[in-house]
Amino acid sequence: MVEKAPEQPPVESDSTPETELVERARGGDLAAFETLIAKYQRAVFHIALYKSKNYFDAEDLTQDIFLAAFRALETLKTPESFGGWLFGIAYNRCHKWFRRERNKVIKIQEVRQKALEDERRRWKETQSGPSPRAPEEHLSEVLLRLPEEVRQALTLKYLEGMSYQDIGNRLGINSHRIDYLIRKGKQMIRDRMGRGEAQA
Repeated sequence: MVEKAPEQPPVESDSTPETELVERARGGDLAAFETLIAKYQRAVFHIALYKSKNYFDAEDLTQDIFLAAFRALETLKTPESFGGWLFGIAYNRCHKWFRRERNKVIKIQEVRQKALEDERRRWKETQSGPSPRAPEEHLSEVLLRLPEEVRQALTLKYLEGMSYQDIGNRLGINSHRIDYLIRKGKQMIRDRMGRGEAQA
């Protein structure tokens, strides 16, 4: 079933004919292209937000879409069709982003699964007497009992694969604070898992 695209927000009008702006932009006039960006930015952002479901990702996607459009302007044969051509680029870039993010999630899940399997194997090799809870349950409880800011930093870094800059934007903290929280969280996990503690 073909996914139905959302209706586009109305594009703001401009006194300069769009075809003239496109022609000037194709000739390297950055001011003309900036005017086109101003006309279509809301509509393109709407598409990006619809696909990404995240404000910050949608902002990055919007910039990527306009950059791709500027680089491909010479391939536009009819300036009159600029709007539809731009939306086509927007959907194409969003689909590529979605596939890339999906693959990233799959990769993170694979890494996490391997780590759990290795932990389970080591646990079985060293365990004697009555069997306690499985290691992934132990790890989950340890994570849940970490301070909230530490848990958020670890989750965004290792489960969502975000950079320090993206984590900083999300949590409103600087990179030094992020580095401190991640190092502190890893040490807390090592300490608690090493002692076999599931509770703080």
